[in-house]
Amino acid sequence: MKILVVGFPRSGTSLSHRIFAKHPEVKGMLFEKWVLKQGATKKELIRKYPMFKYTCGEKVIWEKRVTGKIGKTDQNIIDYCLKWNEWFKDEARIIQIIRHPFDSLNSLVLSKKRFPRGPSFKTIYPEYLNNASRFINGIKSIPNCMTIKYENLISKPEKMIKKMYKYCNIDTNHKHPEVMKKGRIFNYKDKEFLFEYDDRLQNIIDKLNEIEGMIYHNDRI
Repeated sequence: MKILVVGFPRSGTSLSHRIFAKHPEVKGMLFEKWVLKQGATKKELIRKYPMFKYTCGEKVIWEKRVTGKIGKTDQNIIDYCLKWNEWFKDEARIIQIIRHPFDSLNSLVLSKKRFPRGPSFKTIYPEYLNNASRFINGIKSIPNCMTIKYENLISKPEKMIKKMYKYCNIDTNHKHPEVMKKGRIFNYKDKEFLFEYDDRLQNIIDKLNEIEGMIYHNDRI
């Protein structure tokens, strides 16, 4: 299997990456290498990354210069997922992880304060508002894709990790060693909002609530 973990920054992609990287049947999980840009053919990719002969994968996020843009091309993250399917066919598995917008955005503000490299929050936020629903639904509709909610992964880790392993056809009995931090689930009433609320967030929340899992609420309206 060739596993692609994808999502908006601060949505749980790094956690999902670790879940697969620590599984003994997974021979490698690259971190934002955008491997499909590094070879014109699957054969070239395997020459550069021999682990692609076996079960392996990578994690990517929407943010690349501008949210959804891959390098300097006009392709967005949906195109990258489609190419993943095209290259790896029946071996392709895409894990899309989503998180309550308030959580992702609050966490991103804090992250940018600690690590200010790359595009600023002011650049990323409008791109998120304009593209989140389209990207999430577009990726969700791609064959070989499973979309999960970060909150379900944190609150029911054993069940959700087994579900992820089963979907990727790897041993479901492996016990992931990491302790999940349930405190990362946003407490909307008690935590300070670190960004300016925008009415478009409600539309994104409505779209995310069409996906199976924890229901997202909006205490800002």
